[in-house]
Amino acid sequence: MSELNEMQQIMEEKGTPTLKAIAMVFDLPPVRLYSVAKQPKEGEVYDAKVYNWDAIERFVTRRLEPDTNHDSLESVVAAALELDEELKLKDGRRSANKGTSNRTIEVDGKSIAARKFSTFEQDAGKFICLKSDPRVYMIVYQTQSHTVLVPVSDAEGTIASQDVKAISNGMLNLKGIGPGAIDDAVAERFEAMETADAQEADAE
Repeated sequence: MSELNEMQQIMEEKGTPTLKAIAMVFDLPPVRLYSVAKQPKEGEVYDAKVYNWDAIERFVTRRLEPDTNHDSLESVVAAALELDEELKLKDGRRSANKGTSNRTIEVDGKSIAARKFSTFEQDAGKFICLKSDPRVYMIVYQTQSHTVLVPVSDAEGTIASQDVKAISNGMLNLKGIGPGAIDDAVAERFEAMETADAQEADAE
């Protein structure tokens, strides 16, 4: 049996995402990765049911980009696992306390998306992070259909600016980082803010 490559070692610790989710991290059609995964492994008997993780790792490594959510094999695996959670929710294949799947509520006679996670509710007291947005937000007001966010600069909830953002439940479900990754996302963003502040102070 061949030794585990770096990507497989990461997945042994963190979990194994689907090929579909890995492809989605790079905005690629899943069929691209399926074809890579089915490549025969040199020196081994071909088995169509066994993925060629060496080929998958090479495919992923070639597409790593610095300063993105896919700048290392570890970050790709983490992002893909997060996408898998979202896919499970969309497909209705959810387990307890993973969130609600495509649940809708009626507001003013219209059926709209309910907020997917309890962490998206104001009374949860959690910060909100949005994908592809470096800021950390605090919920300052909420209705059945919308959430009003304001950026904060530290864990004490100090308001960073009056750049208030109002987003619908559907957009929050789409862009909001779920409970499994929110604490790490908040910590990373606050750390990046501190680094940027320190650099600005040094430049003055």
